[in-house]
This record gives sequence, structure tokens and C-alpha cells, in this order.
Amino acid sequence: MKIQGFLLAGLAAWTAFPAQAANKDYTVKYRQAIYEDGRLLHEKRRQPYGFRVEVISDQEGVKREGVRFGSPFVTAKKGERYSVRLYNPLPVRVAVNLTVDGLNSISGKPCGISDGQKWVIEPYSSVTIPGWQVNGGESRRFFFTDKPKSYAKWQGDNLDRDLAANCGVIGAAYFWDQRELDRYYDERPLTRNTYRPYPYSSSQEMESRSSVGKAAAGAPAANRDLGERKKEASRDDRPEEAGTGMGERHSHPTIQVNFDYNTGMYKLSQALVIRYGFEEKPVPHPFPEMGYAPEMN
Repeated sequence: MKIQGFLLAGLAAWTAFPAQAANKDYTVKYRQAIYEDGRLLHEKRRQPYGFRVEVISDQEGVKREGVRFGSPFVTAKKGERYSVRLYNPLPVRVAVNLTVDGLNSISGKPCGISDGQKWVIEPYSSVTIPGWQVNGGESRRFFFTDKPKSYAKWQGDNLDRDLAANCGVIGAAYFWDQRELDRYYDERPLTRNTYRPYPYSSSQEMESRSSVGKAAAGAPAANRDLGERKKEASRDDRPEEAGTGMGERHSHPTIQVNFDYNTGMYKLSQALVIRYGFEEKPVPHPFPEMGYAPEMN
């Protein structure tokens, strides 16, 4: 599929990930060129790559994450300005559909997982998106606010749709050109001698590492219990819901480029998702513990 992507004028290379960022292992398929005993062969391979997204507060830096309802979660503060940083772990360019509250970060419109306008990121690089892109040279800042004051609520009123229902979530879906990825590995062949096997990790080992990463993403039992308690709370006791507003203008030059992609995260289960909300007060529980009343001395 050909798209017109948006490439930031300045790109920052990266080498390591901070511990707080949302990470998702995604198995990437490619064709590896191999010289075996002087003959050129091609071998299909599968390898997990760590895709990563960060929510960066102007005040705090990278937002510390917890887990809520099975997804990474960050605590929002009213009026807090923030940016979203997208990392590309692949040796080829990727196009990323970044949505905030269900709205595309470039067009400001609701979109599907693959049909929204996308940011193009160079190999092994990152881009930082500070807000809604309103023209080729400017964005307007992301900031946490009450749901009724969110950009999604404003857009929903304009389109006569309940777009504010998607407040409190940031999504990123990655796409790339399989031909470009195969060409990268064609141009970097490995050498293998049948008498001295080339030492590389087996697919079983890779699958095992991927499974461990996915298992670690499950929600702790304490969080599941908290979810059940919240259902029991009355409607009047529910906390305010958070959304993202459209703040002040910010210089953010971009370049439009044509980009072909045919592989990537076409399913919601494959995309990276970060939820956010205001800090919740503890939910009272009528029967917190079991036991007998202690006697006074």
C-alpha cells in the first residue's frame, strides 16, 4: 500500500531503552541470504524485535508506567503537557499510525489501524511527536485535561459522533515494506560452512524469549481485584475521566514523503497501546479482612 507519510526534519538516533517505556515484542519475518560452502542460498527466518513507545511529560520526563486492565498505564495530571516518542528497531524505514484518544495525530480524525496518516521513521531511529499536527510546520501541544474539554469531545461535537468515548488511550501501529527488509538481508549475506555450523540462535529459542516477554505483560492479580472493586463502587464515586486537549502552538517542521508498505501490525492485538487516567482515590471496601474483634485491655 502506498501512503504519503510525514517525516520529521530532525531525527534522533538511539541506542538503548529506558525501563519505563512501553515495549512489545513483535515477530518479524525476513529472507536471509547465506553463502553455504560457496553457494548462495536463501533461508526464511523469524525474529522478535522490541517495538517501543514512550509518553514524555514536560515536567517529569518519561512517564513511569504501571499496568491496568492488561495494558501499560500512566497517571495523568491536569494541564500536564506531554509528547509521544516512537522508536524504530528495524534496519529499514517504518510508517507509524499514532492515535491519541482514537484520533490520528496528523489529521485529527478517527481512523482504522492501517488507514490513518503515518509518521515515517528512519532505521534504528526515533521521532518525538509533541502534539496534533495542524500544518506542515506546526503542531499544537498534547496536554491532559478533563474529558469534556478534550480535543476528541470537540471533534465529536463537530462530527455529531461520540468520539470522547475513546479518551484515555494512546495507540501506535507499525508498518514496513517486506521487499525492503528482504533486500537489506540480501545485501548482508551470512557465511556458513557445513563442517563448522554458523552459531546463531534457533527459532525455538527466539520463540521462547518472545513468550517470556508476552507473559510478563499480564496484569497482576491485585490490579484485577481493583477492577472488580471499581465495578462495585457507585456511579457517583467514579473519578473524573481524562482526555487530551489541543494546547499552544509548537514549531514542528515536517516533510511529506511517499512510502510503500505491505507488512506490519494490522490487528489491534499487535499494536502498542498505552492507557492513561487521573490518579484514582482508593475504593472503600466493606469487608477488607476477616477475623475477630480484639478485646480492649
